[in-house]
Amino acid sequence: MNPIYFAIMAAASWGLWTVFHKSASAYINAIVGAIIVSSVAMITGFIMLVPKYKHIELFSSWKGILFVVLAGVMAFFLDYFTLSAFNKGLPVSIGGPIIIGGSVVVATIIGFLLGESFTLLKIAALILVMGGAAILAYLSK
Repeated sequence: MNPIYFAIMAAASWGLWTVFHKSASAYINAIVGAIIVSSVAMITGFIMLVPKYKHIELFSSWKGILFVVLAGVMAFFLDYFTLSAFNKGLPVSIGGPIIIGGSVVVATIIGFLLGESFTLLKIAALILVMGGAAILAYLSK
């Protein structure tokens, strides 16, 4: 399958994830919410893995384990900080783009630092994302 399709599905999942966080934030402690999200993600992953585990290589290097553990720590904090922001009354129409747009900026800058090519078009897009997030942050005041 074309990797762009996976990226589109990830974007849709992240958008829905943001809305669900906003909806839950008034009803649950941020730490408990983050633990529940992580637990459900783990159970869902196991359900997807079981039918495939005999036919796939689980990992090829301990580096992979290290990086997914670090990603898991970041996923907890992502859940915690998102639930906390929305619990304090941040509208999803402002928080969602700031969270998602901010992650785009961080990932893009790290990609550049890791040696990925950068072009004028990529830099212009990054500036537009940062500008949009800044405008939304200003509007939330």
